[in-house]
Amino acid sequence: MFSVMFKLKDFFKQNKKDYLISFFTMIASNLFSVFIPYLIGRIIDSIIKQELTGALLMKFGGAFLFSLVAAYLLEFTWSYYLFTGSAKLQRDMRKNMMAHFLKMRASFYEKFRVGDLMARSTQDIRSISDTAGYGMMVLMNATLFLVTIITMMGVSVSWRLALFSLFPLIFLAYTFGKVGNIVEKRYTIAQDAFSSLNNDVLEVIDGIRVIRAYVKEEDYVDTFRKETESMLGKNNKVAEANALFTPMVKFFITFSNIIAFGYGAYLVSQNVLTVGDIVAFQMYLGMIVWPIISIGELTNVLRQGSASMIRVEEVLDTKDNMEESGLKLIETADDIIMHGLDFQYPSSTDKNLKQIDIVIPKGKMLGVVGKTGAGKTTFLRQLLRQYPLGEGEFRYGDTNVLDYQGRHFQKLIGYVPQDHVLFSRSVRENIAFGKGSATDEEIMESVHIAAFEDDLLRMEKGLDTMIGEKGVSISGGQKQRVSIARALIKDPEILILDDSLSAVDAKTEQKIIANIQNVRKGKTTIISTHRLSAVKQADEIVVLEDGVIIERGTHEALLKLGGWYYTQFLRQELKEGDEE
Repeated sequence: MFSVMFKLKDFFKQNKKDYLISFFTMIASNLFSVFIPYLIGRIIDSIIKQELTGALLMKFGGAFLFSLVAAYLLEFTWSYYLFTGSAKLQRDMRKNMMAHFLKMRASFYEKFRVGDLMARSTQDIRSISDTAGYGMMVLMNATLFLVTIITMMGVSVSWRLALFSLFPLIFLAYTFGKVGNIVEKRYTIAQDAFSSLNNDVLEVIDGIRVIRAYVKEEDYVDTFRKETESMLGKNNKVAEANALFTPMVKFFITFSNIIAFGYGAYLVSQNVLTVGDIVAFQMYLGMIVWPIISIGELTNVLRQGSASMIRVEEVLDTKDNMEESGLKLIETADDIIMHGLDFQYPSSTDKNLKQIDIVIPKGKMLGVVGKTGAGKTTFLRQLLRQYPLGEGEFRYGDTNVLDYQGRHFQKLIGYVPQDHVLFSRSVRENIAFGKGSATDEEIMESVHIAAFEDDLLRMEKGLDTMIGEKGVSISGGQKQRVSIARALIKDPEILILDDSLSAVDAKTEQKIIANIQNVRKGKTTIISTHRLSAVKQADEIVVLEDGVIIERGTHEALLKLGGWYYTQFLRQELKEGDEE
C-alpha cells in the first residue's frame, strides 16, 4: 500500500523544504487544536469548584481565542504547501509522460491504444498526485493529530482510561487493511474500463463520417450505453468498498465511547478523575473520529495511487526497442545501401522483407511500387528507422546506419506519410512546421513546388486559413500537398513520399514530380506509389511482392520486361484513357 509513497521519494526529496514546512506547521497546528479541550475541561472544573472569576474567564477566553486563530493560520500554511506540491508532481509527471511519448516509435503505439495512454496521462496521474497532496496530508496530519490527541488523553486525563477506550481501534486497523485490498483490486478494474471507454470515444470521433455514412449511429449509441453501464457498475463496486470505511469507524468509535463513559464514570466515583477530565476526554474521543476516518480515506487514496502508479510505470518502463544510436554525426546523405536485408514485425509470423539488395545513389530518384501489402511501407519504415534493423546490411556509404546518431540522422529526412497528419492551425503554420524559421517567401516556394498555389488563391485568408482539426476543412488532395510542402520547405537531403500523390489528378501529379526533379538536383528522392505514372521519371524502379524485389529497372526497361509492372502500367493507362 505504501509502495507508491516509496516510489515518490525522489519527488519528496526535491521538494523537502515544502514538506518540512508543512510538517512543522502541522505539529504546531495540532498542538493548538488539542489544547482547546484541555482549556474547556479546566473551565468546567473551575465552575464546579466555584473558582471561576472574571479575570480567570478572560484569561481562559484569551487562551482559547489565541489557540483557535493560531490553529487556523497554521492549518492554512501546511495545506498550501502540501497541495502546491501535489500540483508540481502532476506537472512533472505529465511532462515526463509527454517526453516519453515523443521518444517512442511505432512498436510502442502498437502496444498501447491512444485512449489508454490518455487515461494514464490524466486520471492515473491525477490519482498519483492526490497521493502526494491529500494522501500526504492525511498521512502526516491524521497520524500526528491522532498521536497528539492520544498523548493528551494519557497525560492530561488518564493513561488507563485511554488504553481501555482505544482497544477496539486495533480491530478497526485490521479491517481497514482488508477493505483496502478490495479497493485496490476494484479500482484497477475500473481504470482499465475507463481506458477502454476512452479509446472507443476517440474512435467514434475519428470515424464519425464513416459511421454516419453507414447509418450506424444507433448501434454505436447502444454499444456506448452498454460500456458506460458496465463502467458505472465497476465504479459502483469501488464506491461500495469505500463506503464501508465511515460506518466501520463510527461502529468502533461507539464502542470506545461506551468504554470511556463507563470506566470514566467509575474513575470519577473513585475521585481519581474530575467531571472536567471526563468532558475533556469525551471531546478528545470526538476529535479522534476525524483522523481515523481520514486514515481510512488514506488507505483508499494509497490503494488507488498504487494501482495508478503501476499503470503509469508500465508506460514509462516500456523502452524503445530500437538499437542504441552511434556517436557519428552525418551532415549530408550518401549512397543508401541494403544488402541481404530481412525484416519481420514483432507481431508477424512471417518475414515482411526478404533479402533486400539495393543501392540508392545519392541524388537519384527511386520508385517503389507493388500491389497492396507488398511491403512498400515496410521498406520505407526501415529507411526511416521506425523499427529495429532487420537481419542483413544497411549502410550509408561505407558506414553502418547504426553508427550514426539517430536524431541527427533523422534531420536529413523529409517524410510525407500515407496518413497525412495536419494540425489544427493555419496553412502557414502547418507548412512552416517543417522549418520553424521559415519566411513567407520560403513557404510560398514550397507551395509552388507542391502545386498548391491555385488552391491557396481560392482560400479567403490564404496562408492564414485555418484547416481545422486533422485538416477537416480541406480535401484529401489539398492535405497531401500541404504535407508535401511541409516536407519540401525543410529542403531535406532525402525526401520520402509514401503514396502521397494518390488524391491528386494525373496532371497535378506530373507537375509536382517535375517540380521536385527540378529543385532537388543532387538530392535523393524515394517515392512509393500505387499509380505508376508517378515514378516514370525515376532513375530506378523496384517492384515488391510479399516483401521481395521481383523486378527492377527504369520505366522503359520494366516495360520491355513484360512482367507485373508492364501489366499494371497498361491497366492504369487504359483506365485513365477511359476517364478522359
